[in-house]
Amino acid sequence: MTDLTELGVAAIRDGVAKGDFTAVEVAEAFNANVAAAQAALNAFIVATPEKAIAAAKATDAKRAKGEALGKMGGVPIGMKDLFATKGVQTTAASHILEGFTPEYESTVSQKLWDAGAGMLGKLNLDQFAMGSSNETSYFGNVISPWRRKDGGNAALAPGGSSGGSSAAVSARLAPAATGTDTGGSIRQPAAFVGISGIKPTYGRCSRWGIVAFASSLDQAGPMARDVRDCAIMLEAMAGFDPKDSTSLDMPVPAWEAGLSGDMKGKKVGIPREYRMDGMDADVAASWDAGIAWLKDAGAEIVDISLPHTKYALPAYYIIAPAEASSNLARYDGVRYGLRDLPDGAGLQDMYAATRAAGFGAEVKRRS
Repeated sequence: MTDLTELGVAAIRDGVAKGDFTAVEVAEAFNANVAAAQAALNAFIVATPEKAIAAAKATDAKRAKGEALGKMGGVPIGMKDLFATKGVQTTAASHILEGFTPEYESTVSQKLWDAGAGMLGKLNLDQFAMGSSNETSYFGNVISPWRRKDGGNAALAPGGSSGGSSAAVSARLAPAATGTDTGGSIRQPAAFVGISGIKPTYGRCSRWGIVAFASSLDQAGPMARDVRDCAIMLEAMAGFDPKDSTSLDMPVPAWEAGLSGDMKGKKVGIPREYRMDGMDADVAASWDAGIAWLKDAGAEIVDISLPHTKYALPAYYIIAPAEASSNLARYDGVRYGLRDLPDGAGLQDMYAATRAAGFGAEVKRRS
């Protein structure tokens, strides 16, 4: 039999639907990979093999009855530990939320379960999604499954903040995973390990039930082996949610059906500011190769200017820390999570002690 863990979302979905293999067989194969690689990669904070098997059994039962299996029918996935999952610890990779078990499900995760997906576990990340190398997690660094091309054995970063997601998909621990992107936290880790990731238009995926970093920038998105798999997953994740005031009330397009390699009639703008002096030769070569691929597909390449890009990072560092400080204010030791209450301490002392003990250095820096 084909190694099921080498299959992506589309291949698993279609194979289960046709009866080439069962959803339970798929879940068992990925559960085994998760367990075998945890010590080496630290991609998961919590593994939930029983959740993956339960969802797989439900999918196989539906197929036996001739019922529709859903867009993600039979596909087990990893869930970034920023999404609230009912009955399963949700920590945002922070000590301050260690042991917190939500009594509710995030909208995105619920949509994926409704579409037939199962959960392999909660994936590691930079604490509160603050970081770009997955080195700020309270639960330890995530390690990339890739190794240096010069033969060196030094551990490599899988990018961040969705480093657990990128490492899990790249290492064949999951065919796909959820990520969140505030300033690149899906796109950068996907690039680091050679998979695909999409930050959708703001509002396409509900933010309800996602631990907030910067509310006007955060967006959930898919991470998978290729663009088709991301399109399938995004169709399942997206949609209007009345519980999120910024949710887009628009129909979800059939992205998978619309995939095509034909770019004829399309114009692609290439910002001249991105081709900067001193660009690394390998990066420049990749840039040129991408332009050549677009031309070969029939696209018209147009030289454009984005003169205000120099303000992007300063603007980010005004908006993101300000919103993070507001969002982090809810972690005070009163209602849930860690409480540090020194003898004789007052309320303000408890706030300060709890945050000092619960937040990591990067979270303190950004807030």
